[in-house]
Amino acid sequence: MSGMDSLHAPLPHTARAGRMALTVAAACLFLALFIVPFLLFGETLERLARSWLTGPASDGLAMLLAGGLLAGDAVLPTPSSVVATLLATKVGFWPAAIVNAVALSIAAAAGYGLGRAGGAGLERVRRGLPPGFADWVRRHGLVAVLLCRPVPVLSEASVVLAGAARADPGPLLVWCTVLQSALGLAYAFAGSGWGQGRVDAAAIVTGAVLLPLAAAAVVGLVALLSRTGRAGSAGG
Repeated sequence: MSGMDSLHAPLPHTARAGRMALTVAAACLFLALFIVPFLLFGETLERLARSWLTGPASDGLAMLLAGGLLAGDAVLPTPSSVVATLLATKVGFWPAAIVNAVALSIAAAAGYGLGRAGGAGLERVRRGLPPGFADWVRRHGLVAVLLCRPVPVLSEASVVLAGAARADPGPLLVWCTVLQSALGLAYAFAGSGWGQGRVDAAAIVTGAVLLPLAAAAVVGLVALLSRTGRAGSAGG
C-alpha cells in the first residue's frame, strides 16, 4: 500500500473506538464546565443575569448587538445559543424571538453563500471539523443540515458545506428558516424564564447550554448509526 493510500485507509476498530471515547470524554468535560459552576454558584449567576437585565443598555441597542452577532455567525465565533438566550433576559420573549429568528435565518443564508463562493472562507470552515463530517453532510444533504441547526460550529459548517456541494438553495433555506425560527423561539422562551418574563438561571443554562449539547448528542448518535448501517451493508 502506498503512503497516499494509507492516508485514506479506514481506521481500525480500536482506533475508532478510542476516538469515540475521546469525543464523549470531551463532551462530558464541556458539560461539566457549565453545570458544575451553575450548581456551585447558581445564586451568583442569577444576580449577574439580573444586573444585565436592569443595566443601562437600551433594549434597542441590545437587540441590534445580538442581531449582528447572530447574523454573522457564519464568520464570527458567536456562541449563538448564549447570545440568543440572554437577549430574552434583557428584552423579553417576543422581541428576542423575532430578532433570533431573523438573525439566525440570515446566518444560514450567509453560510450557504459562503460555501457556494468557495475560496479561503470554505477552507477555514473545513479545518477542525470532526473526521468524516463533510462526507456525512454530502451524503445526507438537507437532513444533515437540519439536524445540525442547534449544534455550535456544526450548524455553520453544515450549511457552508451544503453551499459548497451546490445543494438546491430553495428547500434548504426554507427549511433552515423554519428550524432557525423554532430555535429562536426556544432560546427566547428559556431566556425569559419559560415565558414568564423573569430571570431563571436554570432556564438560561437549559437554553444556552443543555439544548445545544442534547442536539450534539443526537447528531452524534445519528452519524454513528449511519456509519454502522453502512458498515453492515458493506459486510453483507
